[in-house]
Amino acid sequence: MKSLTKVALVVLGLFLAQNSVGQSPARRTAVRPGASRPSGPQPENKTTSQPTPTVAQSSPLSDTTIPTNLAILDGQTITVSDLAPDVAQEIGKLGANIAEARREILEVLINTALLETESRKRRMPVQEIYDLEVSKRLTEPGEADISQLIEANRAQFAQTDPQEIRKDAIAYLKAQKEQKLSEALVARLKQDTAVAITADLNSPDLKPTTVVATVGGQSITAENLNERMKPIVFKLRLSAYQVTSDSLNRTINDLLLLAEARRRNVPPEALIRSEITDKVHGPTDAEVEKFYAENKGQIKGELSSVRYQIANYLREKEGQDLERALSERLRKGANIRILLTEPEAPVQIINTAGEPARGDVNAPVTVVEFTDFQCPACAAMQPVLDEVLPTYGSKVRFVVRNFPLRKHENARKAAEAANAANAQGKFFEYTALLFKRQNALDVPSLKKYASEVGLDRTRFDGELDKGVHAADVRHDLDDGEKAGIDSTPTVFINGVKLYDLSAEGLRAAIDKALKKAGR
Repeated sequence: MKSLTKVALVVLGLFLAQNSVGQSPARRTAVRPGASRPSGPQPENKTTSQPTPTVAQSSPLSDTTIPTNLAILDGQTITVSDLAPDVAQEIGKLGANIAEARREILEVLINTALLETESRKRRMPVQEIYDLEVSKRLTEPGEADISQLIEANRAQFAQTDPQEIRKDAIAYLKAQKEQKLSEALVARLKQDTAVAITADLNSPDLKPTTVVATVGGQSITAENLNERMKPIVFKLRLSAYQVTSDSLNRTINDLLLLAEARRRNVPPEALIRSEITDKVHGPTDAEVEKFYAENKGQIKGELSSVRYQIANYLREKEGQDLERALSERLRKGANIRILLTEPEAPVQIINTAGEPARGDVNAPVTVVEFTDFQCPACAAMQPVLDEVLPTYGSKVRFVVRNFPLRKHENARKAAEAANAANAQGKFFEYTALLFKRQNALDVPSLKKYASEVGLDRTRFDGELDKGVHAADVRHDLDDGEKAGIDSTPTVFINGVKLYDLSAEGLRAAIDKALKKAGR
């Protein structure tokens, strides 16, 4: 689903959803109650420019902004006001969007503290309180509600498969119910515990030690807020950068086209006609048939029924290629200096202590993957990791953490089983089977796989049946949500999120981290 997930983004799950920045959340609930921790591909869901400082940053909570001057073209400065009005308006919302996200994250931290306070009062684990007040009160949505949601919002579902649409609809309706129950619980807790906002979140003078809120005498500092805001601010800034960069490139191309038309002493439309429109001849029948044969798996319908659409697509692509080629020729003869730079991904604190790992604990680079054993994209990521990581030898350590998606009904128990295998020293042997057999991750199958890799079945079965490792999985989920994870697989290289999950992208990120570490 697309916009339908916007309501799910504020599901409290006792807390407000951590991700309010526009990407679809991987799980429909928010940060779960924390659990005690024992000691010891494209996810299932860029322009390069000359380096010039573009933003100013003051206090830890101040927000970076898009610069006024974006580029210099043949001596002419291009500013935000030269872009399309809707783009300029979107850029102007960046500060307000970050401020709103900050308020929501503070609410997350407040709600977390409220639940921890209630846990001490009741002498009951946080998770048990949440399960009692929220989880156990959730019911499956009725068929009428499911059908009504699908029919009213069919165009907004990202999936086309009816079964997947149904799963998304059910998850959405359950998230709405969970949100209401969570908000009701928070309201009750606030009646019993004093909550106070003690600082202006938008003040440029906030220091990390500044107390921004208190909950029953417990302090929340600006530093707590800063760490949680890192991935959210980055996503908002990156989105604003991409919108600005795209519009800037279109503006530059338009200005170059106008200048070339003036040089030739012809109207701009005449230049477009001679260089693009008149050169588009459309595909031949053979080209249409070739395209259909090469893409038949992704095309619904026989050739006779889609021939016109394919021909139109190829004709439009031919025009776009000609337009791109013209822009490139004009750019080669121009003096262009880009002042806009892409925001750098933040370094986040990712705990690895006691987690399943391979490699030297003192390696200069640590690769951490948050994974879901029922996620096809996670399975597809394993060959990439297996290809790249061994080539670095002792320079790279690999750590795995769990992030089972709610829509995968067997993923959570599979994560517990993987941790049970890890307790016997065979995590990677066991999880290799899980990724290969994602269609059979029920409990009997999980136990059968334990025998295949030579685990002590009595110990393994007992730990799985008793949920011995459930707290570990909950802890991983909590940490993942705090880190802004909204899809799987999610990979961090020395605390920096990896956005290009290809082998080349992984190598480039590791090489960059090694260089930064002086290795």
